[in-house]
Amino acid sequence: MKWSRILVRAMMLATTCYAPAAIAQENKPVNLALGSVAASSGVYAFSVALANVVSKNDPGLNVTAVEGGGGFDHAKLMKQGVLDWSVSGSPAVVQAVRSGTGSFQKEGAWEPSRLMFMRNVNVSRLYVSAEMAAREGIRSWSDLTGKSFGPGVPGTRDMTRAIAANKLLETGIDMVPGSLDDTTAKLKDGSFAGMLKGSPHDRFDTAMLAVHYATPLVAVGFSDEEARKITADNPMNTLTTTPRGGIRELPDVGPLIEMSSAVMVMSSSNMSQETGYRIMQAVYKGWAEINEAYPPTRGLDPIADAIRQTPEVDGLLFHAGVVQMAREMGIEVPERLIPPEYKPVNR
Repeated sequence: MKWSRILVRAMMLATTCYAPAAIAQENKPVNLALGSVAASSGVYAFSVALANVVSKNDPGLNVTAVEGGGGFDHAKLMKQGVLDWSVSGSPAVVQAVRSGTGSFQKEGAWEPSRLMFMRNVNVSRLYVSAEMAAREGIRSWSDLTGKSFGPGVPGTRDMTRAIAANKLLETGIDMVPGSLDDTTAKLKDGSFAGMLKGSPHDRFDTAMLAVHYATPLVAVGFSDEEARKITADNPMNTLTTTPRGGIRELPDVGPLIEMSSAVMVMSSSNMSQETGYRIMQAVYKGWAEINEAYPPTRGLDPIADAIRQTPEVDGLLFHAGVVQMAREMGIEVPERLIPPEYKPVNR
């Protein structure tokens, strides 16, 4: 870990040394190590775009993207002072870090962990054969009763959520977990009425788009009552409403209530309110550039959607700089999300 610290700080020093003289502002330049996924991941484009946009729109912030693991790995490095923020957070990650539970139990509770803004929203989309949906009147989750359905790959959260919903709602769907290849093959040959697949909020997953070209698909969702039961049972099991036309490939479908999973940028209260605020200013100025580099961010408001996707669970706090920016923009921030270190600023 010592060498990790040395490498990260050396990289940031190099960035500072070669930065243009224009970075000298009223405040001393701030060096920020951003926890990123590996360059081989499709999400890496978001990390690079974010680092570039912040440094470009606020030259006093020098951002270095540091490749590594996921949310919990980045949280450990933030706790150790190696990273300042991360592209791989979520309400579930922050809750576990602040309470010292789950994958963060060994590390122990770390209260400073804070949410910042959206990276993307994935949905656990319920895809159904268009031919079977028309023939048998499948328009919602409950219409799948008695039919064979692929809930996902064994051991994944998507599969767990689908099976749990089937049990909780007593729907009586024949859940048959399996690999993506096996499940899509059964959907194509009519053995399955449908399947669940994690997808971007506004379009088909790439694998499902390929299926759609050969075997037309539609998407279905949960009823209001079903959604209330799911969130009452587990507030961390979040859902989102996809509006009519909200799925690019299905312009006439919607609104749908779908299980969602939000991925956010996270930081800690060790980052000052002023720095967090400056980051948010830079992000909003460069959001269109981030959209171009990483399409899953399109159609999302960085702060408003992050607040909307945060469940009503105690212990989920946003960074003070994000709260400041939100209030200046007229975005309502529930009291439960405001950290104790937040200080109102009159500008």
